[in-house]
Amino acid sequence: MRRRMLTFASISGLALFALAAVVAAQEPAAVNTEAMKIAQKVTEQGAATFDTFDAKAMAATYLTDAELVVVTKEDGSLKYQRHAGRTAIEEQYAGVFKNPQTIKSKNLVEYARLIAPDVLVIAGIFDMNTLTPDSPKIPFYQVRVRKGDAWMISSMRIYVLPQNE
Repeated sequence: MRRRMLTFASISGLALFALAAVVAAQEPAAVNTEAMKIAQKVTEQGAATFDTFDAKAMAATYLTDAELVVVTKEDGSLKYQRHAGRTAIEEQYAGVFKNPQTIKSKNLVEYARLIAPDVLVIAGIFDMNTLTPDSPKIPFYQVRVRKGDAWMISSMRIYVLPQNE
């Protein structure tokens, strides 16, 4: 009788352990689902703002002390252009928007994770103009911080690299 109880207790313990493992495995997916919803919403809004060619509005999506890093390739080496602060970021966007044309940009979120309740990491691809098939597809990585109801960009890194190398 005692042997059967130990066996039953062992099986029950294993079942509880397995159930706990399943619940733990599902928890990150739930967190990622919430993060993905937030990421898709804020990047859709970002693309819509980009399409207005309003550098000031784009810069307003960044924290005042944010950093934008544009990574390019020169002579086989990566080159980093850093723009620190909202004013410098606005100037960078103003340069991008010098020659506006009809566009419809889009962000594809590939990864999103809340690393704290108010800190979101997003990785994806920015399609500068979905109206043209050869539009640049620009990988990006960003960190956003929640301020009230807004998810502000703390840091953004975009990779403007040759696509057919």
